[in-house]
Amino acid sequence: MYIIKYIILLQLLIIAEFSYTQSHTDSIRVVWEDESQSDSVRFDALEKYYKLYSAFQPDTTLIYLDYYHQLAIEKNAQRQVYRALNQKANIYQNKREFDKALKHYNEAALLAEKIDNKVLHSIVTGNIGNVFFVQQEYVEANRRYSAALKVFQEHEDNEGEARMLTSLGAVNSEIGNYKLALEYYQKSLDISSENKIEASATATTFMNIGWIQFKNEAYHDAKSSFEKALNLLKIDKNKYLTAYCYKLLARIHLELNQLDKANVFAQKALKLDIELQVESSILLTEIIIAQIVYETNTDIATYQAELILNKLPQKTANDTKMELYELLYKCYKSQNKLGLSLKMHELFNLYQDSLQIESSNYAAAREIIKSDYERRLYETKLKSKKEKAELEFRQLKITFGIVLISVIVISLFTFYFISLNKKNKEKRDQLLDKIKILKENSSKELVVDPNKFQLRRERIDSKLDRNLNETDWKVLNILLDDPAITNKEIAEKAHMSIDGIGSSLRRMHEYFEIKESKYKKITLLLEAIKISNSVV
Repeated sequence: MYIIKYIILLQLLIIAEFSYTQSHTDSIRVVWEDESQSDSVRFDALEKYYKLYSAFQPDTTLIYLDYYHQLAIEKNAQRQVYRALNQKANIYQNKREFDKALKHYNEAALLAEKIDNKVLHSIVTGNIGNVFFVQQEYVEANRRYSAALKVFQEHEDNEGEARMLTSLGAVNSEIGNYKLALEYYQKSLDISSENKIEASATATTFMNIGWIQFKNEAYHDAKSSFEKALNLLKIDKNKYLTAYCYKLLARIHLELNQLDKANVFAQKALKLDIELQVESSILLTEIIIAQIVYETNTDIATYQAELILNKLPQKTANDTKMELYELLYKCYKSQNKLGLSLKMHELFNLYQDSLQIESSNYAAAREIIKSDYERRLYETKLKSKKEKAELEFRQLKITFGIVLISVIVISLFTFYFISLNKKNKEKRDQLLDKIKILKENSSKELVVDPNKFQLRRERIDSKLDRNLNETDWKVLNILLDDPAITNKEIAEKAHMSIDGIGSSLRRMHEYFEIKESKYKKITLLLEAIKISNSVV
C-alpha cells in the first residue's frame, strides 16, 4: 500500500512544516547573502531554509542549494559541500528524478571518502538505498542499508544504527517478510529508547510496526502501536506523520466497526492533508471517509467515491486504485447497478492481480534477503564468539600474570623471612656464645667455674646505682640458668604471674638501658654478666 511506503521514506527525510511567511523566507535569505556574517552563520541559514521549504518549494530550494554548493566550494568547506550535494540529491529523489539523485549522492560519497569520514559515507549509502527502495529494487536497497548499518554499529552511531534497522525492516515489510521486519523494528525501538532518539524517528518505527499488525488483522495491537506513535508526534509536532497516523487509526476503527471513532480520525487526517496541500494524501483520506460512510449510507458513499474517481490522477498507486474500485463495486452492487458493478469488479481484479504478481515477483527477493540476514546473524554470532574467546584468553593471561606475580612475591617474602630468621638465629647464637665466654673467662681477676658462675649483686647494684628488688634478682638468676627461656617458663619457676614477669623484665630493660628489640632477655643477661665480671 502506498501509505506505508511514504511513512518509511519519512524516517530519513523528515519534512518540516510549511508555516512560515515569505517575509520569514526573505529574512533567512538576507543572512546567507550577508558577506559580513561568519561562514558558519551563513551555512546555518541555508541549512534552515532547506529544512523548512525543501518539501514545498523543491525547485526554488534547488536554486538556493546551488548557491549553497558554490559558497561551500569557495570557502573550501568540504563538509558543507557534502551537505549541499546530499540535500540536492534528497530533493531529486522526492521529485522521482532518480538519475540526478544518484549522481549527486555518488558525488557526496566520493567527497566523504576524500575527507575519510565513514559515517558521512554511510549516510549517503543509506540514502542511495532509499532510491532503490522507491524503485522497488529491494535486494539492492537491502544491500545498501546493511552496509550502512555495519559502519554505524562500528562507530557506535546509535541514531544511524536505529535508522538503518528501520530501513531494513521496511524492505522486509514491503516484500512480505513480516516476522523479520518486526525483528528489525524492535531492535530499532530498543536503541531509540536507550539513547533518546528523535521522537519522529521512533514514531515512524511504531507506525511501521502498527502497519504490519494491521496487515495481519491484529487490530488492537495495531491501534496500540499507532497511539504510541501519536503520543510521540505530539512532541515533535510533525503534521505529515500525524496525518498518516490519523489515517491508519481511522482504518483500524473501521475494521473494528467503531464508525464514530473512525470518522473522527479520518476528519482530523483530512484537515491536516488540506492544510499541508498534499494531493495524494488527500485522496487516500477521502477514500477512507467514503469507506466509513458506506457502512451506513450507500448512496452518499457512492457519490463520494464517484467524485474521487473523476479526479483520480493517472499516476495514482495501484493499491489505492484497487481500494477505490472495490468500494465502487460494493456500492453499485448494493444499488443493483449490475453493469457498473461488474465493470468495477473487473478493474478491482485487474489491479489486485497486478499486486499479486508483484508480490510473487518478490519471492526471490525474500529468499535472498532472508539468506543475507541469516549470513549476517551467523557472522555476528561468530564475531561474538571470537570476541568472547579473546576476552577469556586475555582474562586467562591476566589471571596467570597475577598468579605468577603472587608466587614471586610470596617466594620473595618467604626467602626474606627465612633469611631474617637465619640472621636472628645467628645473632641469638652469637649472644649466647658471648654469655658462655663471659661465664668462662671474661675477667682475669676472677677464676670462675663456668658451671658455678654467679652474678655479683653488689656490682650490679653499684653499676645501676640502685638496688634490684628480690623479684628482679630472682628473674635475672633464672635467666642465668637458661637465657632462651620464655616468660611463661620464668613465671612457673618464680611462682609468679606472666604479667608480673613482664613488668619485671621491662623495669630491668630500662635499668640496664637495653635497646635490642629481638633478644632483650639475652642482651639483659649479657649486660648483667659483663657488670658482674667487671671491676667496679
